[in-house]
Amino acid sequence: MRNKDAWKSRSTVRNPVAVLTVAAALAAVGLAGAGTAQADPVAPGVSVDIGGSGDGGTFVADTYGTGGIPDTKPDSVASLPNWGPTVAHPIPAAVWNTSRFTESSYSVPGLTPGATYQLRLYFLDWYYQQAGKRVFDVAVDGATVLTDFDITGTAQARGADGQESFGVEEDFPVTVPADGTVTVDFIRGAENQPQVNALVIVPADS
Repeated sequence: MRNKDAWKSRSTVRNPVAVLTVAAALAAVGLAGAGTAQADPVAPGVSVDIGGSGDGGTFVADTYGTGGIPDTKPDSVASLPNWGPTVAHPIPAAVWNTSRFTESSYSVPGLTPGATYQLRLYFLDWYYQQAGKRVFDVAVDGATVLTDFDITGTAQARGADGQESFGVEEDFPVTVPADGTVTVDFIRGAENQPQVNALVIVPADS
């Protein structure tokens, strides 16, 4: 009789709920451990007040650039800088009021190599309210992204009336080279000189 009872004791099935609970807990621990390896954070970007001294907040004073001549919009020139059809990401009005014209180049360091950022360029031409008066090219890391770019012509194509100076924003995806630096060149084109007011680089998911 004792042998029979001992056999029953050895063959008794454990509580299946308890077994499943322990298994689930072990699996959860394993999954948690597997997920501890995370991608390195993407370095924040930068906002540059080209030709200006910054806004005391997001935009830093004009830096990272070479070439070009600083300029400030005359108070007598009427403008609509953050007009919805031409500007997707508005910036402070004071930043619009400064620029550099003639050829220039900006090399922004400290970005995450291999990461994708969005480059936002801001243009406002307070000299010419007629299309075709200022036409130039823009290159990013040696590749042309804007050819025969006309600030006023672009604004008018999007509905501007040509009676004021309108801000124009142009955005581009940028994959950062191995040295962590993105270079933007403003190149003289078919008519007159390049002009640019602000440069923003932010992580692509911003």
